[in-house]
Amino acid sequence: MTPIALRVAAAVAALFLLGTFSAGSALSAGNAVPGSRLTRFVTAITANTLKPASCAGITLTSLIVGVNGNNNANLLLGGPGADVMSAQGGSDCVLGGGGNDNINCGAAVDVAIGGLGTDVFNVNCETQIP
Repeated sequence: MTPIALRVAAAVAALFLLGTFSAGSALSAGNAVPGSRLTRFVTAITANTLKPASCAGITLTSLIVGVNGNNNANLLLGGPGADVMSAQGGSDCVLGGGGNDNINCGAAVDVAIGGLGTDVFNVNCETQIP
């Protein structure tokens, strides 16, 4: 190659590299991740946040794992076996769980969900879901 051809080749290579780096910088500027307004979100887990959709009309105040409720608005959770459950007073959401359950609701408006097994609902359970 002649000296002029070498200079032309070097100039072309330099222009190519300059164009490549310039285009790369321009393209990478468009890939910047914008700032976010995401902040830390904390929420309490309560009986009201744990209730199933069937109990959406009831505002629950306490969670009881066991068979006997109280006079509050309870989310009452039965166990895997046969339970005899009594919700007591307050509007309650009663989940029987597994087994053949006998569910007795209280004096207020209650939702009783039986679960697996053959369940018996007393007449004072306003909403009964087998």
